[in-house]
Amino acid sequence: MSQPSAVPHESEHHDAEPILSVRGLQVDFGGPHQAVADVSLDLHAGQILGVAGQSGSGKSLTALAALGLAPTNADVSGSIRFKGRELVGAKESERAKVRGSGMTMIFQETVTALNPVVQIERQLELALRANVACSKAEAKDRIVQALQDVQLRDVSRVLESYPHELSGGMCQRVMIAMALVCGADVLFADEPTTALDVTVQREVMDIIRRITDERKLAVMLISHDIGVLDEVSDRLVVMYRGRVIETGPSSAVIARPQHPYTKALINSIPRIHGSHNEFIEMPPLDFEEFAPVDHQGREVVA
Repeated sequence: MSQPSAVPHESEHHDAEPILSVRGLQVDFGGPHQAVADVSLDLHAGQILGVAGQSGSGKSLTALAALGLAPTNADVSGSIRFKGRELVGAKESERAKVRGSGMTMIFQETVTALNPVVQIERQLELALRANVACSKAEAKDRIVQALQDVQLRDVSRVLESYPHELSGGMCQRVMIAMALVCGADVLFADEPTTALDVTVQREVMDIIRRITDERKLAVMLISHDIGVLDEVSDRLVVMYRGRVIETGPSSAVIARPQHPYTKALINSIPRIHGSHNEFIEMPPLDFEEFAPVDHQGREVVA
């Protein structure tokens, strides 16, 4: 695993106020266990926070709760503050003002996220004009610029295309452009490279990293693949059974994992050379026995 030189050091963000601050977040569906239990995390401008964990660990639900998109039968409590404004308990009309123009999300499946019977230009225009007051000409300029920012070539053809006429990688870039065209400050990216080949995965991750740096976005990058997160994230959060069990600068967590679940995730990363590693299927851990680990800003200097 290698760290790209573009990744900023944790110290650049340590003293800055977070754009999004989550404290004691709980999402309860009334069952014996909470889907999200006492999760706290911060998103800072110009920083990518990687959130790792297997399916069902609460990664995506944390992001949906922050956006106010948790299922209607979910009881959401705790604190979610966007630029100092408390969102838990806020009216839906207030939450709707934040979504799109303030916080936005790239969903996992572009097949379901993009409308198959509407051309790309129209989909981007609808997303933009729903959140930003602008003329049709201004909307066109912003849309073209957003597509150029995600390095899509032949923008005119892309705008006239339907989703099925584009490759998976191109559709994912369109989704990134759609998420950013309204000028949001916070981006949630939920498994943005699922079903893409390795080369396209790298291109998409490079785009997210570059746009984060250029626009000073605050990004939560969600993935079950801790190896992918290691390459692009500034900080890393590991979730297990709805809880944060380890957090810190990515370099520190990867180099010195303390929690047995984190060690198992890292052990599952495929390697070209060396011994064969597999994810170790673990029984439910006693959270009192294995307390959450916070690396407290310590970094590993290569």
